[in-house]
Amino acid sequence: LVALILGGIPHSPLSRLEWVLLAIGLTQLHAIAGLIVVGWLLWLSWRGSVTPEKLGATQFNLLQVLLVLTTLIVFGIFLVVVAKGLLGSPEMFIVGNGSYGNNLNWFEPKVVSELPRPSIVTVSIWFYRLAMLLWALWLAWALIRWLQFGWQSFSFAGRWCSK
Repeated sequence: LVALILGGIPHSPLSRLEWVLLAIGLTQLHAIAGLIVVGWLLWLSWRGSVTPEKLGATQFNLLQVLLVLTTLIVFGIFLVVVAKGLLGSPEMFIVGNGSYGNNLNWFEPKVVSELPRPSIVTVSIWFYRLAMLLWALWLAWALIRWLQFGWQSFSFAGRWCSK
């Protein structure tokens, strides 16, 4: 839902579909990591409209340095999410009744009438791995475009203010 809303923001750097795909892949990390990536993309978009005259030389240069540091952090987040997606186990968000990860604790309630028989549908972990591989390939392709956009935004009205 948030990804769809972000795609509708004026001057959004990504389309709705790109926001949704990004959000799907980032679900394997903490929400803070996703917020950092979203903030970085929106910050790049905003930076493409800021000139040194609007901020002043010191603030503009500080903005540039912080943007470079944030870019390095975002690259680290992307490396972690791709590695976790391709090599790790998926985060299934299993909670309750002492259950976690691959350990499901079931309980049997006591009732007078017969309960419906429970069932479970599973697929091989390889479907998840294939989906994450496709997502990682999409991310690599999209990251090339985002970096081009980011460099244009970063360089708008100059990369450094010497005054």
